[in-house]
Amino acid sequence: MLAASKAGTTPPHAEVVGQGLSARLTSMLNGTPLAPAIAMDGVWQDYGALSGRVDQIAASLQGLAVGERVGLYLDRTPDLVASLLACLRLGLTFVPLEPDFPGERLQGIARQARLSAVICNHGEGVPDFGCPQRPLSRLAPGDENAAMYWPRVDDSQAAYMMFTSGSTGEPKGVVISRRALLCFLDGIRERLGLTPACHWLFITTPAFDISLLEMLGPLWSGGRLTVAGNRHNKDPLGMMALLAADRSINWLQATPACWRMLLKAGWQGSDSLIALCGGEALDPGLAEQLCSRTQRLWNCYGPTEATVWSLVSEVRWPPIDGQITISHSLPGYRHWVLDETGQPVAEGECGELCIESPALCEGYWRKPALTAAAFLRLDNHRLYRTGDRVRRLGADSFRYLGRRDDQIKLRGFRIELGEVEAGLRRQAGVQEAAVRLLGEGDEAMLVGYVEAKAGVTLNRLALRKGLQASLPHYMVPARIILLDALPKTGSGKLDRKALPLPE
Repeated sequence: MLAASKAGTTPPHAEVVGQGLSARLTSMLNGTPLAPAIAMDGVWQDYGALSGRVDQIAASLQGLAVGERVGLYLDRTPDLVASLLACLRLGLTFVPLEPDFPGERLQGIARQARLSAVICNHGEGVPDFGCPQRPLSRLAPGDENAAMYWPRVDDSQAAYMMFTSGSTGEPKGVVISRRALLCFLDGIRERLGLTPACHWLFITTPAFDISLLEMLGPLWSGGRLTVAGNRHNKDPLGMMALLAADRSINWLQATPACWRMLLKAGWQGSDSLIALCGGEALDPGLAEQLCSRTQRLWNCYGPTEATVWSLVSEVRWPPIDGQITISHSLPGYRHWVLDETGQPVAEGECGELCIESPALCEGYWRKPALTAAAFLRLDNHRLYRTGDRVRRLGADSFRYLGRRDDQIKLRGFRIELGEVEAGLRRQAGVQEAAVRLLGEGDEAMLVGYVEAKAGVTLNRLALRKGLQASLPHYMVPARIILLDALPKTGSGKLDRKALPLPE
């Protein structure tokens, strides 16, 4: 079923200027107005209808100036994609607000970002973000809006701000420019060979930056996407039902944890499906299963600070040495491996992986000290320090060895242990706290260790409820262990290795 497009997909007095992201977005939306663009629950919108919806949402945002920040507090529907595009067309900076996150955390993000407005499709129950709400439910699909003026937007302006876990105890905002987003979209289209025949299944939460590839990648190439609604995107049986219902879906991106979840649910694969795997290390066992069940498998690597993915390589089975590598920089990206003195290492040596690209973020929002620590200058090259330790195998191939800090990946989510520990220390009666990751793969879990203040008896359930009020579900430890005192080294520092294993 195809929704009818609005006649005249660009308002009659619209002015589209520039050769950057704005002009490309206009060409993308208006180039093939009758081609299918986006679907949910079997209802398709063509590019013309999508363009009309973008116009409507943009009209509701009139009055905001270029560069102002707009929160997207939206369920997983085609309106999420249209709202994102409306912000980009107007030169606004969108900030994803995941409805599943605790209200306290979302309000903290809104305060940090200093939002000017929040687009929502929830009539009631929206947290108080301290700024005007723009409910999409008040925009009827058939409404005709006033003629739009598309402002001149320089590509140095911020396109979006994505909040990630912060080691200081609060999330930090990663600011990505329009130029960086353009660099990534062009580079990934070239590397993956995206065409109008691409049909993606959109399953990732918008608070995770890889969702941008699922939303914008297919549209950037003239293809289409199917939105997996809230009841499908976390349910393996629901995802399997969507893939079975529409055999034309030929691209799916997921974390290793999500792929393992599908396989455990009995997914047999598809010889027409192209799979992307990223967010954490791809192990050989999972790679073998995916290679045997799909047409092609791509292994992806990249931090939020470098705009989604920076290394994307096709996995051939079996690999030459039995190990899965991260390799093949996207066009516009270059990867360095530096030793402890900040000098490049030779082939076969280990060091920290650093990224050079026009797609690097501008820095962390209002956190100059963190920005200065994460970015460095090597001669005339601006590099981002990923914190990932790798072995340099060749000019553009690396083997992942682990982290040089306390950041971890759990089922694709990036977590700073310091933020979880800070959350535990904020709970009443807690003197000191520590967190560690135990186990691997599906068995991996966060374990929290808590030392009570003198004379205080702590309750694990109360501690868990306190964390759930401020942290996303994936950051709440699966087990909390109460200790008389946290183990210390001879110098008085926390001895993580001496933390006891849970019974």
